[in-house]
Amino acid sequence: MELTIEERPVVRRAVEAYLDAKKPHRGQFTGPTADEILEELQPTPVRWAELAALVIATAEDTKWR
Repeated sequence: MELTIEERPVVRRAVEAYLDAKKPHRGQFTGPTADEILEELQPTPVRWAELAALVIATAEDTKWR
């Protein structure tokens, strides 16, 4: 998937937020969610779905960590 220059840092932050949200927390998680971070780009619904799928796939890839 081709990412624009603007999308690259946002997707990286969204992956980190996704991974952070999956960690066990003591109490309520209060950080930004991957969804909230992706919304900064104001993507179309189709592009948002593509970016969200990329975030999840990247975060779940054990080689990435």
